[in-house]
Amino acid sequence: MLLSGMPPFHAFVDNPVMLAWVHTSHPARKGSSPLPPSFRASIDALARRYQREALQAGVTSFKQRSVDRDWVTEQMSAQGVATARILSKDFALQHLRDVLEGIDACVIKPKDAHSSRGVLSLKRIDAITFNCLQERRPMRLVEILEHLYSEMREHQFPNHWQLEELLLPPSGLLRPVDDFKFYAFRGHSALVLQVARSQQGQRYRWYDRDWCPVDTGKYDGALDPALLPPRNPHALLAVAEKISANLPVPFCRVDLYETQQGVVLGELTAVPGTYHAFGAQADSYLGAMFELAI
Repeated sequence: MLLSGMPPFHAFVDNPVMLAWVHTSHPARKGSSPLPPSFRASIDALARRYQREALQAGVTSFKQRSVDRDWVTEQMSAQGVATARILSKDFALQHLRDVLEGIDACVIKPKDAHSSRGVLSLKRIDAITFNCLQERRPMRLVEILEHLYSEMREHQFPNHWQLEELLLPPSGLLRPVDDFKFYAFRGHSALVLQVARSQQGQRYRWYDRDWCPVDTGKYDGALDPALLPPRNPHALLAVAEKISANLPVPFCRVDLYETQQGVVLGELTAVPGTYHAFGAQADSYLGAMFELAI
């Protein structure tokens, strides 16, 4: 497969000539230089495809399927990939107290969450008090509701929420697990974004498929070289690439957690946020991966 011959990103950065074909001139352009491959341009086109399919009767786009938790869980189960258990599927915030009854630990998030906004990881202390892993402090139920209503207003979430099981890191420490977001093309990972969440905000670290730390031009102001890589990077990579190889699209970001229970799927992200923010080298490299995958 052509993708298997792609150098890892760090090697491309050190020697861009390795992908000389991305800048090859085309005589048919009669003196004008062709544009190199571009991830932002490729995802623009893919997003338009999903928007077009959403308007067609009888057509369900991959983007629509990727946010259907039942569909994702079924697909992952068939591949032997774990997903977080849903404790409560769909409720309004005014029913939160009743929904939390009898639950010792959970993650509350907007039903269609695609970021950390509105997400709280909770471990019960008493009937109305929970230890919040993001805030690193106890929060009473009234504070939790105030926080979530504020997030809902600010980010315009519909009042549809769900509870998932609380996943902890392999260390067992009571803190949110890191996300490992794999930019994957037909079973081949190009870049991995590590996201760590704390009271001070989100911190990031980029790797290529060799787990070599790299700079991509994205999140430059919040990169943290002190973030520890996963304990079992090869297991994460293997799961991400297995999932990607079984998807019917050239690109999908596969978001995984490394937990006490092993590798767990967070979500499939058909169109990642701020995909236009990569620097020129990363945009060209990912664009070349996309072209080889279609």
